[in-house]
Amino acid sequence: MEKVKSLLTEIPETMLTTLWAKAVETDRPNPLLRDEKAKEIIGQIEYDFSKFQKAKLSQLGCCIRAKLIDNEAREFLAQHPDAVVIQLGAGLDARYERLGRPEVMHWFDLDLKESIDLRRHFLTETERNTYLAESMFDEDWLDKVRAYDKPVLIILEGVLMYFSQVEVQTLFQKICDKLPSATVLFDMLAFAFVGREQQHDMLRKMDKGVKFKWSLLKAKDMERWNSRLHVKEELFMGDYDEGRFPSVFHLFLRIPYIRRRFNQRIIKIEVE
Repeated sequence: MEKVKSLLTEIPETMLTTLWAKAVETDRPNPLLRDEKAKEIIGQIEYDFSKFQKAKLSQLGCCIRAKLIDNEAREFLAQHPDAVVIQLGAGLDARYERLGRPEVMHWFDLDLKESIDLRRHFLTETERNTYLAESMFDEDWLDKVRAYDKPVLIILEGVLMYFSQVEVQTLFQKICDKLPSATVLFDMLAFAFVGREQQHDMLRKMDKGVKFKWSLLKAKDMERWNSRLHVKEELFMGDYDEGRFPSVFHLFLRIPYIRRRFNQRIIKIEVE
């Protein structure tokens, strides 16, 4: 197949870094996760992925994040096999395939048109898994999901950090209004990195600047946004590296101040 030249800019370009991270991980002897689709896609995109070769910490972080969200999604679907799942800012992520194409009621992958057009080039929609080319701040997808009247799982991976608190808060307000019993899985940027994207070993390699705009020191603060938001789980990613982070990294993470500020987290929220 002729290679596709990536003309993505800024935020959409970041989806290629996570794709690369999972492809590289798949080739390791004992990978945190396997993503053969990521490997396949990487080989078909004309993009200089070599500039990320030294970004080992971020590569590992991307895979810890994906694995933890995969595991949480599996647990949810084991309890709610008839659920409707929607992945916001899906990019080229093949989570539906990684999870073995679960026989859910429906699985939506949503992203902006530019990203969905590229996604359709590499990944195939099915009757059970379809793509939505729209903004996650639109309300059409909320109405589509609500119409099924089934348990709802919303997944956001590597997305919310690029938006302001006002935008993130607005999104969750809409979810509370439209999907009164949804479960939301997402990652939260390490608090210390807000505004420090140039210190990130992947983002500083990109041609155009991407801004880290949002995180919270305490995820529980989100419960103040709406009385129906409840933080049910907060996983600190530094606890799940399977011995791959340098030992000095773990020593620093034992210090509560550093653990809270320099640790990316996976958050599970339930709307009740």
